[in-house]
Amino acid sequence: MSQTEPESRSWIEKLIRLTHQTVARARGQQGDLEDSAGHLFKRHLFKQSLLEAEAEMGHCNVLVIGKSGVGKSTLVNAVFKDELARTGVGSPVTRHIRQYSKQGCPITIYDTPGMELAGEQNTQIRLEVAQLIDELRLKDPEHHIHIVWYCIHHELKRLEETERRWLRELELKDVPVILVLTQCLEYPNPEESEFFQYLQRQNLPVRYIVPLLAKDKVINRQLTIPAHGLEHLIGCTLELLPEVARLAFIRQQLLRVDLKAEAAFKYVSGYVASAAFIGAVPLPFADAPLLVTAQAGMIANISFIFGFEASPSFYYSLIAALAGTTITTAIGRTIVSNLLKMIPGPGIVGSAIQSTTAATLTLSLGLAYIELMKAIARAKIQGIQLSPEEMKDIFIREYQSYVASGSKTLKDDFSS
Repeated sequence: MSQTEPESRSWIEKLIRLTHQTVARARGQQGDLEDSAGHLFKRHLFKQSLLEAEAEMGHCNVLVIGKSGVGKSTLVNAVFKDELARTGVGSPVTRHIRQYSKQGCPITIYDTPGMELAGEQNTQIRLEVAQLIDELRLKDPEHHIHIVWYCIHHELKRLEETERRWLRELELKDVPVILVLTQCLEYPNPEESEFFQYLQRQNLPVRYIVPLLAKDKVINRQLTIPAHGLEHLIGCTLELLPEVARLAFIRQQLLRVDLKAEAAFKYVSGYVASAAFIGAVPLPFADAPLLVTAQAGMIANISFIFGFEASPSFYYSLIAALAGTTITTAIGRTIVSNLLKMIPGPGIVGSAIQSTTAATLTLSLGLAYIELMKAIARAKIQGIQLSPEEMKDIFIREYQSYVASGSKTLKDDFSS
């Protein structure tokens, strides 16, 4: 799913601005950064970069609607990290709407627990939902309801007239709606189910209809239907979100590693696009000559996009590990040679070498670090935790691969 061109430019400009802030800060603190231990990744630099990334992350608000027993909590917890919709957790917003959020998490879930379709309760819930959307729209865009997941149970194979009316009412609120068919046991081709095809013919006021199963379903000892459709829901949702909510959603969703990698790659691309700016900044180095100080901000932001948390010393250890590697390519030797010479002066040739060196180092470092984040995220999905040594090995291997090949894009074409 791709962004519109104006949104993409705005996003890259925002990320470049963060980079410039980091470079400016590094410029003023260069002497402090080159301490006796040679630690370029000083804690205050890295932590400040993380705070800036968090401030620019935005926020995403998802309204989940559906009858009791449809599987809303299971769906939310399958899509997002931190199990936002645990049973019994959440604060009341109105009599029938609860808000699920967590400190430091850029996602808020609004839910309608205990909802039934008949009687006065349903009328009251619909009124409360309409009022909530209107009231939040009076606030800053990051507080708006950005997407509605309207859930119905696929296996019941029924769309009530009340639900049809509610979907029409939601259309008037100008909030994109995805009709989510939960607990779908039609696999591996859920789109071929009669109920899905029936709904497709109804011309409902929704942007997508997504059949899925949020959790593996054991039928008997011989048959288990695997979870499916969640990745498709994530992709459809991202396509419909406004810019203020996109990065927050990408960070917090669990399954689409490719979306995290693509967002991080755009950040690296924006940073490398600032080569002329970076080239004007002296390149301080100590134990790890392959790292310019400003790249701490890039690494911090990539980490934040992937939702990866570790101490600053971990990141320093990764970079320090590069100092002991052997780079055999001509471009690798040229990069290191120019770094060690630290060619001074305002001459055109010297400036061009510095700019090219900074851009090349930044690109290789950024791509290798994204590959490491992808490996960590994929392992986590499988319930595997990589050891620090395994992480270092992946990082060094990917860095050497990118320097040797001169590749300027991520591997696997952002495959998940």
